[in-house]
Amino acid sequence: MLAVCGVVLAVGGGLLVATSNHLVDPAAYGIQLTLMTLGAVGAGLAWLIRRPGNRLGWILVAYGGASAVATLQGASSPLLHSIGVLADPVFFLLGYYAVFAFPTGHVRGRWEQGLLAAMAGYFLVAFYPWFFFSPVVSGGAPLAGCNTACPTNALMIADRPTIAASFGTNLSYAVIAIMAMTLACLTYRLAIATRPRRRALVPVYIPALALSIPVLVFHGVIADLVSLSPDTGSTVGWFLTVGRTVLPYGFLLALVQTTFFAAAALKVIVARLSESPSAPKLRTILADALDEPALEIAFQVDHGAAFVDSSRNVIDPTPVIGRTSTPVRRNAETVAVIMHDEALNTDPELVEVAGHALLLALENDRLANELQLTNAELRRTRARIVAAGDSERRKIERDLHDGAQQHLVALRVRVGLAGELADPSAARRLADVGAELEEILDELRDLAQGLYPPALRMFGLKEALRNVARRSATATTIKAPSIGRYSEAVEAAVYFCCVESLQNVGKHAGPGARAIVRIWERDEQLWFEVEDDGIGCDLGAADGFGTGHTNMTDRAAAVGGTIAVDSAPGRGTTVRGCVPAAQLSSVT
Repeated sequence: MLAVCGVVLAVGGGLLVATSNHLVDPAAYGIQLTLMTLGAVGAGLAWLIRRPGNRLGWILVAYGGASAVATLQGASSPLLHSIGVLADPVFFLLGYYAVFAFPTGHVRGRWEQGLLAAMAGYFLVAFYPWFFFSPVVSGGAPLAGCNTACPTNALMIADRPTIAASFGTNLSYAVIAIMAMTLACLTYRLAIATRPRRRALVPVYIPALALSIPVLVFHGVIADLVSLSPDTGSTVGWFLTVGRTVLPYGFLLALVQTTFFAAAALKVIVARLSESPSAPKLRTILADALDEPALEIAFQVDHGAAFVDSSRNVIDPTPVIGRTSTPVRRNAETVAVIMHDEALNTDPELVEVAGHALLLALENDRLANELQLTNAELRRTRARIVAAGDSERRKIERDLHDGAQQHLVALRVRVGLAGELADPSAARRLADVGAELEEILDELRDLAQGLYPPALRMFGLKEALRNVARRSATATTIKAPSIGRYSEAVEAAVYFCCVESLQNVGKHAGPGARAIVRIWERDEQLWFEVEDDGIGCDLGAADGFGTGHTNMTDRAAAVGGTIAVDSAPGRGTTVRGCVPAAQLSSVT
């Protein structure tokens, strides 16, 4: 409703002024009043929406309403014209009231309150007496001058033009003093403001200064303190016109600036959060992004029993004078407090961005710690599974060696002795049984060595893999020129990954394929590679690699390593992996 009323009053009042025949420059003045009304009402609505608890929105709406009433200066009716001129000082006073109340919505400073009181007193003591004694009145703006067709003053109580003139001349000194102090006050507030406060004030204070300086100059001319040529006077008048026109838009620009600054700050913060910053660096990131060097963060510790700052010193998050605290909550629990200049309270978007970014950093750190713990637990679990498997392999190997293998050896000896005592026919049969027992023993030895080869434990990777190469049906070359001995877990992981890869070569590489096993140290890591020149396969079309690939991946991951497979039809397959150097240890 306010938006519709504002547009109707602005456009209607502008047309009324623009079509007037008694104003000196009706078209320009009509455009100016239309822009001022639209700007003030629009800015007021924006503040009411974005800052619902801030009174500045209603002040700006009232400012726009006074501007709309001032458009009655274009009416030919003496009464309406006089009411329009009567609204001019109200419009002027509301403009400065909005400036001094910006951005909190309250005029708290004694100087500002005194200046507003002085302006109101001037209008009551000087303007209105002049208004009631003058037969013809016009607005105070440069474009509001009347020509000879100007309507009479319907509110005149006595035709005393000399009295009216004396009010205007004598009290110009009061206006000069008020405007001079207003300029000093605005300049001082800009000078002492913190950077966030200054950034917020500039869009409003620059138009206010552009308005105040010409008013001061014009009243200096009225008091014969300053003389201006017609051209210079026109130039100063345009400065006043521009300042008065753009002032409402300064309040709107302040909101837009806050939104853009918040977006830019969020972009900078998120980009720098990718560096996983420490607490001091996180404080610096937020301080730089919000342009608030004194910003500090209080982190909750000991389940809320205390807070520490970014330097890990115990701190009380209760704000001091001129500072304020904004809690950062996760699931209704305060996890940190941002302590900043209270001027940032007028830019809640910025503080909200900082809070979200801080919460994002804390959540990221928490998730990273949880992920690190999960990964560590996963590695420990894999290591336990692999170690348990290797332990079971060694137990089975010992059981086979000490149990079944020894029984078979004893049985083979008895069969041989029986063959020596038997007749020729029985001796031949017992010799066949002995040969079968030898084959069974050989297979059993191979099985035992495959479970956990003694050569790996006694001589290391190179010799154990050479034994595998000698028994392999695939022509295999071992290249391990400069490796030493490593921890049992590492050697077992590399050994069984290579054995599994060679078994895959025998199964899938095709007849006549050859394999090369390479093992080397580089960049404090133990690397291994099994390459064949077989038929290869299409990895994209392959439906996994079966349990063999899973076993290799688990074995390597158990000691912090990785496995990668590269293959393509017609160019063989390469299995490559590495184990971090932190997992290596010399074996003496």
